[in-house]
Amino acid sequence: MLVCSRWVCGLLVVLGLVGIANALGAPSHVADADREYSAVFSHPESPCVHESTTAGFDTCFGAELQFTEKHLDAFLVAVRGIVVDESPAPSAVKASGKRTELALLNSADRAWREYKKNLCALEFAGYEGGSGAASAGMECEYKADRQYVQQVADAVSLKTLAK
Repeated sequence: MLVCSRWVCGLLVVLGLVGIANALGAPSHVADADREYSAVFSHPESPCVHESTTAGFDTCFGAELQFTEKHLDAFLVAVRGIVVDESPAPSAVKASGKRTELALLNSADRAWREYKKNLCALEFAGYEGGSGAASAGMECEYKADRQYVQQVADAVSLKTLAK
C-alpha cells in the first residue's frame, strides 16, 4: 500500500511539474523527465518474483536493471535541463543560482552512485559468494535506482513549486 501511494504521489508531483512548465512555456525538459520517470515506475517494485531458478532470476533482474538505468540516466539529463532552464537568466544572481543548483545535482549524483555501489556490495558480501549473491546485488541496484529517481523528482518538485 505504501509503495503504491508513493508511486501515485510521485506521479502527481511530476504531472504538476508538467502543468507548471506548460503554463510557463518551459522547454520540454519537464515532459522528458515525466516520460522517463513514468518509464521507471511502469515496472513493478519486485518484477522477478515469478522466476523459479537462480538463472531465470538473474536474467530477469539483469534486463530490469538495464531498463531502469537507461531511464534513470535519461531522467537525470532532463532534470539537469530543468535545473539549468535553457531560457536566458534575467540576472547574474539567478544565473549563479542555476550553476549552484546544477553543481549540487551533479555532486549528489556522484555521491549517490558511490553510495549505491557500496550499499549493494555490502548486500552482495552478505551472501559470501553463494548462488544468490549476483541476484541480490542486481535487485539491490534496481531498487536503489527507483528510490533515487523518486528522491530527485521530489527535490526538483519542491524547488520548482517554491518559486
